[in-house]
Amino acid sequence: TVSAPKQREEGWSKIRNAAGMLFQMPGSRAARKDKDQPRDGAVPIRGVRGDLPVRFAPEGAVPGDRIVGIVQPGTGITIYPIQSPALQAFDDQPERWIDVRWDIDEQTKERFPARISVTAINAPGSLADIAQVVASNDANIHMLSMVRTAPDFTEMLIDLEVWDVKHLNRLLSQLKDNSSVSDARRVNG
Repeated sequence: TVSAPKQREEGWSKIRNAAGMLFQMPGSRAARKDKDQPRDGAVPIRGVRGDLPVRFAPEGAVPGDRIVGIVQPGTGITIYPIQSPALQAFDDQPERWIDVRWDIDEQTKERFPARISVTAINAPGSLADIAQVVASNDANIHMLSMVRTAPDFTEMLIDLEVWDVKHLNRLLSQLKDNSSVSDARRVNG
């Protein structure tokens, strides 16, 4: 059987280099007062031309998060999870905020960035234990930094690639259950 293509709600559109997300931009049909006014297909965003580069905030965003886009003039759009404290810097600039939501194909093989903080017991094999939990959960470590915070503990910032928020939460839960880990939590900004 062939399934019918998903219908998008009016006013939501895709951007070529932002697979898996829908955007509601200023100037979209749903946002215009005169809905009968013709549109040329372009998405008018002040300060940004042509194809919009889309990137994630340093702490990442994963499917299942509520997300928002911030227009970075001359740069593109940065996607943030709605709970990111970094968004407070844009509170006085509502014209830069763009509604964004996930539109992920269930067959996608794309992983998404998320940053976690792990407080590990400073003992031989603790990094190997943490890496094993990540690997056994089909996640990927993109970047890792470690700082010894006390003689017995090491703080790790780990940039992961995960499928979605459920995947991330399952991984965090298993890290917390690991004997080499004192604490594990998501970093939101």
